[in-house]
Amino acid sequence: MSRQSHDGRIHFALGQVERWVVAGGAGLLSVLGGLVYAGVTSRIDLQARAQAEMNSTLTEISKQQAVTNGQIQTLSAQLADVPRLSRDMAEVKVRVDQHEQSIRELRQTRAAR
Repeated sequence: MSRQSHDGRIHFALGQVERWVVAGGAGLLSVLGGLVYAGVTSRIDLQARAQAEMNSTLTEISKQQAVTNGQIQTLSAQLADVPRLSRDMAEVKVRVDQHEQSIRELRQTRAAR
C-alpha cells in the first residue's frame, strides 16, 4: 500500500503476505541467478576443454603434416632419378642385345668348324 508522507515522498507499507511474496520473489531471483551463473560457467569450462582438445588435435595434425612432407621429399628425390634409371635401363638393354648377338655369332662359328 502506498501513502504520501509530510515531505511529499511516497512510502510503501507492506503487509505480512506482501513481505512473503517479496521474499519469495527475491529468493527465486537469487536461485535463477545462481542457475544462470552455473550454466554460463559450465559452458565456459566446456568451451575451454574443447579448445584444449582442438589444440592437441592441431598439434597432431602438424606432426603428421611434417611426416608427410618428409615422405613427399623422399619420393620427389626418388622420382628425380627415374629419367636416369630409364636411360641406364636402355643402355643395359642395348648391351644385352649386343651380348646376345655376340653369343649367336660365336655359336654359329663353333657350329661351322
